[in-house]
Amino acid sequence: MPSREEIMNRLLQADTPSIRLLTMLNCCGLPIEHENVQLEQHLLATSEPVLIILKEQHPNGYWMSERSFYSPKYRATHWSMQLLMELGLKGDHPAMQAGALFMRTAAQQGPAWLINNDGPGLSCFWGNYLRYQLHCGQFEEPAIQQVIAFLVNEVEHDAFCPHNYDLPCAWGLIRSLWGLAAIPSDQRSAEVEHAIQHGLEFVLDRFSLTEADYPYGQKIHSTWFSLNFPIFYNTDILFTLRVLKELDALSHPSAQAALAWLESKRRKDGTWRGASPAHQRTWAFTSGQDTVDTWATLHALSLFS
Repeated sequence: MPSREEIMNRLLQADTPSIRLLTMLNCCGLPIEHENVQLEQHLLATSEPVLIILKEQHPNGYWMSERSFYSPKYRATHWSMQLLMELGLKGDHPAMQAGALFMRTAAQQGPAWLINNDGPGLSCFWGNYLRYQLHCGQFEEPAIQQVIAFLVNEVEHDAFCPHNYDLPCAWGLIRSLWGLAAIPSDQRSAEVEHAIQHGLEFVLDRFSLTEADYPYGQKIHSTWFSLNFPIFYNTDILFTLRVLKELDALSHPSAQAALAWLESKRRKDGTWRGASPAHQRTWAFTSGQDTVDTWATLHALSLFS
């Protein structure tokens, strides 16, 4: 089987600038200030597939519809912001700043299904929302501080969700951790740190990543055991491991078992097979000869030092 360095070199020669950039940052460990990183960040903003998405943004900051930031899945503003962040577009890019501002205004104004002051909310939405708002440097915004407090409460109470038969929702809880993980460690309050530890206990101690025995009403969702990209509000083992890496939790025995499972899925050529259930409903996320397998390989490889 090819070595890690050989697979990294293949990724560094990918056609998609985002894949080259994230390989440098997440696999090679290059600092954000490195000249090659800076070059790739410029190229991705001015090349497909990111450029195509940027061209579809309205001057007022939204995609597809000013009236709905959520529909259609997965091209409306909320999803476009999430995808652009995953593609590595810098948070200070004008398009990201405009999208973040539009979303702050839209989220504060409703709709009723999103804001539930009397019970659990859609923590999967708010976790993703927090993630890209923090990516855009909005930590100090009072509205974002409110979202942080909301997600802390959601995690502490196991993210019960009406869409999961009023059971604790692993998707929502992991997405909440995804958002909270973006808060720099030196800016996390004691409440945030406690919520993160509670969430890690839920994910790693109370249940099993490889058995996916989290509370559910009917059956384990098929996406859990796929290596998906992009993955928008649900989660899978690969995405969860990415979150755990950011929270320095990969040494936990449950995470180690999941890493062993991930390694077992590696093909003889050293790559991983990806899946993309939303690819026909979202924007293009590759260029040239790259495929979802390239993305799966990038994210899987980044977990192994």
